[in-house]
Amino acid sequence: MDYGYVNPWIEDIESYIPGQTIEGCIKLASNENSYGPSPRVLKAIAQASSSLNRYPYKDDAVREKTAQYCNVKRDNIILGNGSDELIDLVVKTFKGAILSVYPTFATYRISSQISNREYIEVRLNPDLSFPLEEFISNSRKADILFVCSPNNPTGMVLPEKGLREILDEGKITVIDEAYFEFYGKTAVKLLDDYDNLIVLRTFAKAFALAGLRMGYIVANPTITGLLYKVKPPFNVNSLAQEAALAALDDTQYMKSTVNKIVEDREFIYNKISEMFKAFKSHANFILVDTTPLSSDEFYGRLLEKKIIVRNLKRFTGFRGEYCRISIGTTGENRKLIKAVSELC
Repeated sequence: MDYGYVNPWIEDIESYIPGQTIEGCIKLASNENSYGPSPRVLKAIAQASSSLNRYPYKDDAVREKTAQYCNVKRDNIILGNGSDELIDLVVKTFKGAILSVYPTFATYRISSQISNREYIEVRLNPDLSFPLEEFISNSRKADILFVCSPNNPTGMVLPEKGLREILDEGKITVIDEAYFEFYGKTAVKLLDDYDNLIVLRTFAKAFALAGLRMGYIVANPTITGLLYKVKPPFNVNSLAQEAALAALDDTQYMKSTVNKIVEDREFIYNKISEMFKAFKSHANFILVDTTPLSSDEFYGRLLEKKIIVRNLKRFTGFRGEYCRISIGTTGENRKLIKAVSELC
């Protein structure tokens, strides 16, 4: 191939590598909900499968029901093919440099690089907490700000006071709440005060619809209207639409699995903290500094026991090596703790 046809900045992009999946292993690598979706979702998908010859047409219905779930209006909602597409839409729609922290969700950086935009990173504090003062100082160099709260991969949050201080800078500010349901606090209520706020959510985590790629943005109608100009038609497939509607009809099921995950998250944190340095999390995963083992050793020895975690290796500028462990079912979590205890 003649690479003279390729945009020169593409070669420098480090592609996103998803968590590994191996048949017969317990997968605790991708922050999925191991309990699976509501039975109503499975029934709705089966019923909708006979209409796959038709283009998706329930966008407005999903937006309406999602708006009710978020206590906003339908015009505040735009749907996307996962959070990744919505991040890409924001980058395509708004101009200027982009700011986030490190480490955080890699798609902010990748989407910025694909669009050949300046991407500025502010390192988290040594304890992996949010560097609010430095972030606000650097926000003056950028036009789009991405804040993941709870943050992936640390599980830490930025309280409302800090969010308000960032929003007061007046820049387009995306608060990524992929793990909102495991935390319980949201920036959506700040929409009345800040027209520069974009809240990013997903059905992949708490609602267990990762395989169907359904995300949404909550923002003021001016912002959602602009994003609609950039959004491809039929970007959310019909099965994802039906699944989202059914999931929102059974939020009690979702809450029941979230409650189990949160309870087990605390159990796993306490148990692992007896052996390794673990970080208090508000999401559905725990970050672990694997020292004195290398992250490769920690990952490899768990894999020998047929448990897959996410090997994050080193964070540039930070001490230690890291693995991220998703919270599975209670049975999976007990097997994990037994396996980790045998590493010491």
